[in-house]
Amino acid sequence: MVMAIYALLLFLNEQFGLFIETTFSWAFCFPILIYASTQPIYPSIICAIGMILETLLFGGFTTWFYSWTSILIGLFYGICTWKRKTSAFKLGGVFILSFLSYWLIFFLYAKIFALDYMEDFKLFHEIFPFLDLFVFLTLTVVLLSLLQTICIHLLAMMIYIRMKIETVPMKKVWQIKPPLWLGVGSIILLVVFLASQSVIECSERANDLILIAFALDLMALDYYGVVYMIHYCIAHRKRQWTFFAILLGFIPPLCLISIGLGELDCLLSLRHRRSKKENGI
Repeated sequence: MVMAIYALLLFLNEQFGLFIETTFSWAFCFPILIYASTQPIYPSIICAIGMILETLLFGGFTTWFYSWTSILIGLFYGICTWKRKTSAFKLGGVFILSFLSYWLIFFLYAKIFALDYMEDFKLFHEIFPFLDLFVFLTLTVVLLSLLQTICIHLLAMMIYIRMKIETVPMKKVWQIKPPLWLGVGSIILLVVFLASQSVIECSERANDLILIAFALDLMALDYYGVVYMIHYCIAHRKRQWTFFAILLGFIPPLCLISIGLGELDCLLSLRHRRSKKENGI
């Protein structure tokens, strides 16, 4: 049954001009994800191998890479659910696999189809001259991996609830605590980034690594800022505003607000202080 559903996805992908693999290729992971979440490990691995062989029959050349990496991600997530791993462990594993799969696809496509990413990057480089191709590709892969991880996790949790599949529940918003070291490290990274742009002479590769680290740090602060705003909306019984709190974290330059709140929450534990104040402690 699971392999039949997967074959149907491959068929629809071919009929609609590879629409699935070019827009949301992570959809290929859900048949094996659901199966592996409810069955032992070895039957799940055998089923995944069958799906890989099925792709050779019903999928095109480009479909192989997208579907095989998705099958691996779905198998990992399903096995983690079967083994009762935490959501943080599953999110971390899916992000790493997504990151590696996107880098692999970018590299293979450049080699096989002789793609020149520099030609497409020239216009973007004129707008943001401080970025080079390595930084741009790395941040793009990180962003794509992060979005894919969120989509897979949230949709998987919805399916688990609908199908009544047992899993470790996600943490509540008020249980997510920002680490102090992130706030301190963010200040240090900001100083290093500003110094590397004007004061300290660094090699091009060192500047690239500093810029990537600084961008990842801003993403983390943005996340904790959004969590703070969601917690604020829930605590004041304004749940209808949580959607806009999430949306704010994705809209530049408005996301600077959530980044600032995330930094303050890391340094000052704003949510913890607010909880104490509300409880009269």
